[in-house]
Amino acid sequence: MSLATQIRSEGAPTAHPFVTRLMRLISFSANDLKSLDSIIDGERFVKKRKDLVVVGHEFRNLCFVRDGYAIRYKLLHSGKRQILNVILPGDVIGVPVSFFDRSIYSVVAISDLTYDICSLDAYVRLCYEQPQFGLVLSWLAAHEAAIYAEHIVDLGRRTPIERLAHFLLEIHARLLGVGRAEATSFNLPFSQEVMADVLGLSVPHLNRVMQQLRADQLVSSRSRAIELNDVTRLQTLAQYQPLDLALIPVPANTT
Repeated sequence: MSLATQIRSEGAPTAHPFVTRLMRLISFSANDLKSLDSIIDGERFVKKRKDLVVVGHEFRNLCFVRDGYAIRYKLLHSGKRQILNVILPGDVIGVPVSFFDRSIYSVVAISDLTYDICSLDAYVRLCYEQPQFGLVLSWLAAHEAAIYAEHIVDLGRRTPIERLAHFLLEIHARLLGVGRAEATSFNLPFSQEVMADVLGLSVPHLNRVMQQLRADQLVSSRSRAIELNDVTRLQTLAQYQPLDLALIPVPANTT
């Protein structure tokens, strides 16, 4: 199946979530997407709880997530796990670990996961031929860095309720950007244990904080369905600033 499109169960073609992210930054022609598709080494499927990247091992691929979820994490000698970030459809596994001699963290699927893969070398060759692909990857890396920065603020300075509000807004925005959420609602794809590790809370503490958001009528939830009842108040509570990337500048034609 082409990277540019995937087929829904009802037969309607939709853009791959990674391509959706690209097209929000710069215009790509059908031929551009064919060039990207030509370096893809196939689609892969991994089951829940399988490691895709192992810290300390070489990893020289880029994996463009179609469906499913994963986490980037570091496991300490004490056995404690620090989750660095969650991976959603449209994200790239392999940035930044593929740019180091050995991986600096691990990646594990937290649901069944489908992705398209290419070697880093093949992508670099494509960037030499069509520099816009290098530009778009740098823009996405900047977005990733901004998310990491917010997570540092979460753990260092935000209160538990501010952390959770910020996290829910972040996940909603990221899913909405690839067509996997509604205007004020989404399905939360993570277990309580994963969310607690992301936010540096115990599971009981996480539950108490979620109950407080419900009591304040900021969110409502049923199973994993989350409704953001008052986005403005949530943003004020979390001091949330949307991470809207600027468009990639297109050079003016010269004569």
